[in-house]
Amino acid sequence: MIKLIAVDIDGTLLNDQGQILPATIQAVKQATAAGKKVVLCTGRPLCGVTDYLKQLGLWQQADQYVISYNGSLIQTTNQVTLLSHQLQFNDYLDLLELAHQNKAAFSLLTPDCMYVEPEDVNEIILKEAATVSIELQQQSAAKMETLSDLVPVKGMVLDEPAKLDQLEKVMPAEFKQRFTVLRSQIDHLEFTHPLASKEYALQQLDKRLGIKPAEVMAIGDEKNDLGMLKTAGVGIAMGNAVPELQALADQITTDNNHNGVGEAIAKWQ
Repeated sequence: MIKLIAVDIDGTLLNDQGQILPATIQAVKQATAAGKKVVLCTGRPLCGVTDYLKQLGLWQQADQYVISYNGSLIQTTNQVTLLSHQLQFNDYLDLLELAHQNKAAFSLLTPDCMYVEPEDVNEIILKEAATVSIELQQQSAAKMETLSDLVPVKGMVLDEPAKLDQLEKVMPAEFKQRFTVLRSQIDHLEFTHPLASKEYALQQLDKRLGIKPAEVMAIGDEKNDLGMLKTAGVGIAMGNAVPELQALADQITTDNNHNGVGEAIAKWQ
């Protein structure tokens, strides 16, 4: 029997208009009413999924969970951090230098803030901050070093695709060992702690809750969901998922515009 359902957000829970379909909300609420945990697993911060948690009836609960920043954080929906894989300030400086050497804009994300050097602000960064509902602060690296409460979680190069293509070509091999590197969108290149992944975070949450892998369903659409589907007893690819994920999945549901998550819960829980 499935006890935990791990659900990606963008392209999975949300349709192409960035909304949760009413039928999907109903399916999730029915699952939680039956005692199942529904865990949103996302590259977004917790503040970027608050509205969705409220719609699903999961917000501000000590026994409901979110895996955010692609596995860097596990938090309860009442904002208690259970696991945190952080970057160091020197990581930020090295990533900032790499981005600037390639004339690309860089941002550093903490659990509740996006920091950007003033000269790096561009339309892609502004759109990202708005999309995930995170506070954007323009700060120099020198100023940031004085912030005693800084918790670096994720670095992001947010710029034109051609610049990211070039950066990936010239990136030192050492960076690929030092960080988890993910091209999450055509104009997004992400750097997190080497242990940060949806797969690892889901495994740790399962252990904490005493849930076996066979009792987990995972639903996703992109390459960063591959590990999550591998570790789950039932891996579900969306109808709009990338071919690599559909090839790996145990089952394929309908797409994100046709209640794929709700259909998966109804058929395979």
